[in-house]
Amino acid sequence: MRIIDSGRLRILFQPIRDRRKNVVVGYEALVRGPEGSPLELPKKLFKAARKAGGRQELEMACFRKALSVYRSRLIGSGALLFVNFHPVVLSSCIDEILFELDGCRKKTVIEITEASKIRCGRDVFRQLKNGGVRVALDDVGIGDRSLSSICDLESDYLKVDKGVVRGIVSGNGSADKYGLVLSFLVKFGKQSGARVIVEGIETLEQLRLTDKTGVELVQGFYFDRPMPAEHWADSGNKLVVTKM
Repeated sequence: MRIIDSGRLRILFQPIRDRRKNVVVGYEALVRGPEGSPLELPKKLFKAARKAGGRQELEMACFRKALSVYRSRLIGSGALLFVNFHPVVLSSCIDEILFELDGCRKKTVIEITEASKIRCGRDVFRQLKNGGVRVALDDVGIGDRSLSSICDLESDYLKVDKGVVRGIVSGNGSADKYGLVLSFLVKFGKQSGARVIVEGIETLEQLRLTDKTGVELVQGFYFDRPMPAEHWADSGNKLVVTKM
């Protein structure tokens, strides 16, 4: 793809915060296309890549750039790097990914899109864990295999889909049920050893209701918008970090 070849991919980082300690424990790397272009938003960018048969190429390019920026600007903060992979790309490129992560494996969390109908097998999880890389299931709470995925795959983190967060403040009578779902996931995480991250928190009301369930790790526009690494690395934007 010409965007990859021209080096115009942009990587932004959004903090993941620990509510108990009010510290940043990780940064999720988020890709953007050329600013102001029709492919600036990630959904349009990846849709174009799929049509052109270049999803794997794009995803690996995003990964390499995110890792490079993290190494040069954020690794000293002590915060973890969260990077996203589609199950097919992850399975196809696992050896290459582990090679690229040399020296950063213990600082990296690979997020797998849990809602995908194509899942990674246990062998891929095993390779990552044996290589010292932590794993997060993304979009938990949506898709047709959510429960089987969190039961079958030993992940380190469960990232609750923003649809659950929106549901707990819905006015259609189902808010309490969404709250029960979130409480269940928090309890499941504590008992299974997976840390729960609630993403998509955008309002104070959402935050208050998620706090009631015992959620510890949060992410969303209410706290921080995705910004270039320079923003977080700048002395005026330094945040206390802690190990996860």
